[in-house]
Amino acid sequence: MQRLQISLDENQYEFLRSEAFVTGQSMAALLRDLLDEAIQKRQDEILRDDPIWQAIGVAQEVEGPTDVSTNVDRYLYGEPVEAANSPSLLKVAESPDEYLTD
Repeated sequence: MQRLQISLDENQYEFLRSEAFVTGQSMAALLRDLLDEAIQKRQDEILRDDPIWQAIGVAQEVEGPTDVSTNVDRYLYGEPVEAANSPSLLKVAESPDEYLTD
């Protein structure tokens, strides 16, 4: 915990003193509680006003495939084609004959 010396005007001091008496807290504890509430309120406002929340639902009306996660290879590499030596391979490179040596 960090120590901090602050100056309060008379109204602030009297409110803090009387509120601390009523709640049975020290003035420092009450001030920390009030500050925690103010911080939480401000963080909630910042989060609520964050532009990221405006993006929610933007893509709901976009048309597109719904099976991308199950057919990722098809969407990345295209439709499989029949190869001579394998029932269902993709042709993505040159012919294997080009890699053979004598």
